[in-house]
Amino acid sequence: MPVALAIAVVVVLAAGWALPRQRRRGATGHIRPGGLLVGAAALMLGCVVTGAPDASASTPVHIPAPIGHSDTFPAGTACPFTLQAELVGGNRVFTFFDNGRFHATGRHIDRFTNVDTGTSTTIDQQGSFDNVSTADGGSILQENGINAFVFFPGDAGPGDTQSGRTYLFTGQFVAISGPSGAITTFTSAGKIQDVCAMLM
Repeated sequence: MPVALAIAVVVVLAAGWALPRQRRRGATGHIRPGGLLVGAAALMLGCVVTGAPDASASTPVHIPAPIGHSDTFPAGTACPFTLQAELVGGNRVFTFFDNGRFHATGRHIDRFTNVDTGTSTTIDQQGSFDNVSTADGGSILQENGINAFVFFPGDAGPGDTQSGRTYLFTGQFVAISGPSGAITTFTSAGKIQDVCAMLM
């Protein structure tokens, strides 16, 4: 088991430690930040469970958020311009459960940059994020606190659903995605701020 776990850790590091705050494949084929880390962490979790099924069958796996990681979204996928999101600080921890549930909690400080103009803003996010798979292959995403979220073109949610957009939520939101990963239902309570507008 130690060898399998070591190999899995190398795979996780090589995958780039993408942020799992929003994992799913968008309707346009873009992967939400975290697709690589979620896949690599699932591989690591699989190695742990295979190597010691009795000891780890109900033990969640905790991974600290990768400070310094960044994602770049082409123009039109998250904002009208090319958007870069970089994790610059915080203490957020990702927790993976053997039933497929994913949970993130803690502080998550991101710098959002309009790559076309160089304008940037740093947002201190705090709270929790949960992703629970549904029987039809979709998922229920729930966030509480202060969290940013990217909506790809075609996703239900605030703003023009035909274009990509990024919002900061203070309060709570629930998003339900279908098997394709596209968000089909969205509700929120609290304050909503347009991150793209902050960077124009």
